[in-house]
Amino acid sequence: MLTHEQIAFYHRHGYLIIHDFLTPQEIESYKSEAQTLVNHCYEHGDIVTHWGCVIEPLGCGYFDTTEITLETRTTRYAYTALRNNLSPLAATCTLDKFGHYAQQLLVPREKRPLGQRAFLLNDQYIAKPPGGTGAEFAWHQDILYFSPEERCHPMVSVWTPLDDVHEGNGTVLVDPFPYSDCPGVYDNPPSALDAFYAVMNAGSALFMDGRLRHCSSGNASASFRTVYMPQFSLGRMAIQNDASGGFTALAVPLAEPS
Repeated sequence: MLTHEQIAFYHRHGYLIIHDFLTPQEIESYKSEAQTLVNHCYEHGDIVTHWGCVIEPLGCGYFDTTEITLETRTTRYAYTALRNNLSPLAATCTLDKFGHYAQQLLVPREKRPLGQRAFLLNDQYIAKPPGGTGAEFAWHQDILYFSPEERCHPMVSVWTPLDDVHEGNGTVLVDPFPYSDCPGVYDNPPSALDAFYAVMNAGSALFMDGRLRHCSSGNASASFRTVYMPQFSLGRMAIQNDASGGFTALAVPLAEPS
């Protein structure tokens, strides 16, 4: 469980780092799944050129299109049944462990609109190959990838490195919320005084409000750098996939935390 201080910090600054979030077994489970998907993608192209370093378990072509149905993308049973073919532990951990913490950072249950639930809306691996360029991510806010109609939904992205990360291998550069009374509204370019590189050990988790401004550089190290990032929303976003690149891949409801 998160403390009141951690939740307040998240809402004030737009982010929260929890060290040692994943157990060694959970790290290995996600790393194994990531390796399987990366190998699949390399058999069909280049992960930088063709996938932009972003590999979605249900969207990278590993599963046959006939296996990915509306039920797979909107129900816990079908989603976990398919993902279990990759890793039995990872799917459950995403919905239960990640989901439990994410729900605490979304609007508290007692303040939600009547009947509104939390959902897993996407999950992806961000795999940056070593020693190259072209794997940079410019300054952005995750919520802006969604349609204007969907941006009313609070969302949280959980950027979770599976390898130790630092400035040299493409960790995320975070620009905290500038105003407490108007979070997520940036009217100035990023400032070196406020922005910081998230230096984290494997298995730590960076929870980011969908409005948080962030970016990352390429991986200049000699080793692969892999991150797992599930995203959660309060309320169901419409599943779509359009030519502009905006999409909601999933809408899997989470169990309410006890």
